[in-house]
Amino acid sequence: MRIMEWNLQYGGAQKRLPGIIEAVRRHDPDILVLLEFRPERIIEVSLSLASLGYPFMLNSQPPPRSNGILIASKSALVQLPGARTRSSPHRWMEVSPEGSDLRILALHVPGASDLPGKMEFWESILEYAREAADLRERRIIVGDLNTGLERDCEAPPFIGAEHLSELLDLGWRDVWREYHQVGREYSWFSSGGKGMRTDHALASPHIQHPLWAKYSHQERESGISDHSILIFEIMDRLNESGSRSSPLFRLGEGPGCSIG
Repeated sequence: MRIMEWNLQYGGAQKRLPGIIEAVRRHDPDILVLLEFRPERIIEVSLSLASLGYPFMLNSQPPPRSNGILIASKSALVQLPGARTRSSPHRWMEVSPEGSDLRILALHVPGASDLPGKMEFWESILEYAREAADLRERRIIVGDLNTGLERDCEAPPFIGAEHLSELLDLGWRDVWREYHQVGREYSWFSSGGKGMRTDHALASPHIQHPLWAKYSHQERESGISDHSILIFEIMDRLNESGSRSSPLFRLGEGPGCSIG
């Protein structure tokens, strides 16, 4: 299952929309997470994505001219109960593929200009992460965390790096880092040209399937957005009999069962 996360930069201007849709077509994710989605563009974006084969779309209902989240999928999704934050609840959105135990939390953590909101988000993220570990649930956090660890920044990291470290100490897996080890890539650059890996895919400790992630930088470099695209995959694995085991388990079934 391939998940694509992308911060569109202020909703994606009209002149950038063809490039946005072409990027989705080219990367062909099963589930698409768009950050900085704006409600003023819902008709154009929805029609364009539906024409690409994404009939299932949910969004976080952001206020007018505000940044929210849109999630599109090739197969049915269930939206889970609302945000756990009072501040900017439209920047927190959780879904699950219909009939599956896998939960996907899409986030756009506020920046330093909203420091109380940012701190509230991190408190809620860590509570969510502890809950997943305690319940042994399979959850994914994907999105723009507006921070990064020191080794993923060309300048001093944004506020929140210590909270990201705490999340990883809970056993959550930074999928890109796990796969690329000593690599250095940046998903966003400051006005001063300093890079930072702010877009992350994090997997809870009880996801056992192989995981893989990469960035696509060409869209950022060509000006379609100020963020690179993050591609994240949960891959099938072979069980003891040599047959494939799906990463999407049905509710109530264990890791050895295929969704069919």
